[in-house]
Amino acid sequence: MRADPSQRPSPKMRSVWRIISLLSSISLLALPIIYYFLMRYFSFPSFVLMILTGIVLAAILFLTLFLPSLKMKYTAYEIYENELEIQKGMFIIKRIIIPMVRVQHVTTEVGPLLRRYGLSTVNISTAATTHEIEGLEHHVAEKLRDKIVYLARISDDDV
Repeated sequence: MRADPSQRPSPKMRSVWRIISLLSSISLLALPIIYYFLMRYFSFPSFVLMILTGIVLAAILFLTLFLPSLKMKYTAYEIYENELEIQKGMFIIKRIIIPMVRVQHVTTEVGPLLRRYGLSTVNISTAATTHEIEGLEHHVAEKLRDKIVYLARISDDDV
């Protein structure tokens, strides 16, 4: 059995994932707010509001503090001469192996949040789908993109 991939995203990616998780989980605050108005209108018990608020705040803390660290721990990639391996997931770990002969094109992508942290995403397209390696420093992403293109070209010449 092959060892786990050793190349990891930049540590700055943890902050990006925290911001994304925080923005995504803010909608959970609507639950206690809605319950508050229902409680006032229908005379629902107030202790449920306290419990609901506690659960929502605990969920937001879990999603913004714990989950990005867990995601960072299990996100990795490794590039070999004939294939690229990507590992993703938190609770269910998925390991994807992409043969270099299947690579059609490779792009780098930078969104506003990634740009703020100096990070990029590398997209690897095959006939079936597009795979991504996110959270790489710009220069690392460009080197990885160029290396994959070079190895895919060599693999294509061998076929």
